[in-house]
Amino acid sequence: MLYFSGNCQMDFLSRAVADRGIDTTYRVLASPLTLTSHPGQVPPQLASMVLDMGLENFFHGRLPSNQFQIITPNDPPPKLLVMNLFHENSPLFIHKQDKYIFFMDPVVWESHPKMGTWMKAECGMIQPNPATYLKRYGEMLATLRSMHPDLPIVVVSRLSPYPAFGPEPHSYLDGWADIYREAPAHMKAWEKELGNVHTVDMNRIFGGIWNESDKRIESHCPFLKLSLEETDGTVTGLHAGRDVEHIGSMWPQLAEKITAYLKTGRIGYTQNETIPVEWNRPWQPHKLDQSTMLKKLSSGGNYLCAEAVGSFFLDLGTDYTELLAQTGHLTPICHNTLHMIKTYSRIFKNPLMAQWCEVHRKTAERYTDGGPLYQKDYLERIETIKAFVTG
Repeated sequence: MLYFSGNCQMDFLSRAVADRGIDTTYRVLASPLTLTSHPGQVPPQLASMVLDMGLENFFHGRLPSNQFQIITPNDPPPKLLVMNLFHENSPLFIHKQDKYIFFMDPVVWESHPKMGTWMKAECGMIQPNPATYLKRYGEMLATLRSMHPDLPIVVVSRLSPYPAFGPEPHSYLDGWADIYREAPAHMKAWEKELGNVHTVDMNRIFGGIWNESDKRIESHCPFLKLSLEETDGTVTGLHAGRDVEHIGSMWPQLAEKITAYLKTGRIGYTQNETIPVEWNRPWQPHKLDQSTMLKKLSSGGNYLCAEAVGSFFLDLGTDYTELLAQTGHLTPICHNTLHMIKTYSRIFKNPLMAQWCEVHRKTAERYTDGGPLYQKDYLERIETIKAFVTG
């Protein structure tokens, strides 16, 4: 069994490897601190309360076994563990007496007051320092190595925030823009000191993909993180940052690297997998024409749809809400795209957006893959959009 642990990047990668007929499983992690604070065993009192009260959904996939074990004694024997530099979740709680650290959604306090009372009395909150993330990650790897002396571990890096990835490349890992230059030295040290640790330079992998593509960041990373400045209900400013974590073209190519590693025991790169010079140049926006927007919105493809919505923001002199209303039955379920559409609805308060909401709500009601809390939150966001554009 191949284990993939980290955030959604490892989910995408595990699926791409599984498509090649290899047994894989994916584990969501919360912070390097959880494993090192209580390695190899879920704290008994926490485990008992979670089981007795049925609290599994309040970890959003980051189950206690993921946080404190990653691979449990009852799991199939691991052949390989693949991890990425995953972002840390908030809030993190620390048990005052036993000092173990864990993530849990504090919304649990509302429906399970007993759990809330225990957490407020026995635990405090802890905020990791972003500047020491790579040190904490290395300590987690050292803990894993002591738990699994012979297990091969592959660590996948993150994209660096090159100017060409604009506007303002955004990473979910807090502080990545300040520490990414340090990452190569840390990764080399992990390979040298821990034994049987192999690292993957995502910049080089993406460089190879870029060199064989249309060389537009929008087609690879279409999602934008957006915030508005508003005065008395009127939008007066917009700030955008590109999400460079969800890289649609990355996972098949990275899966090739993992399957090659299984055969050769090494991570290799092709001559084409180099960092392009143009990545150091400023971002060049690429706007889609309306017919192309409509084609991408009608595709049912997550990344294609997001690319079209992202292009709306490059022409704020035109309201493209009607295109969404026409294609709402084909809009895929995606929190990132929903965030972009919600922001757009505040710029153009168009009643046609309510039509999109009605149709997309029906799609969201049928979508259960993310679990009940995901669905509840998603539906509430749709209703917020509808209430705004009709109010």
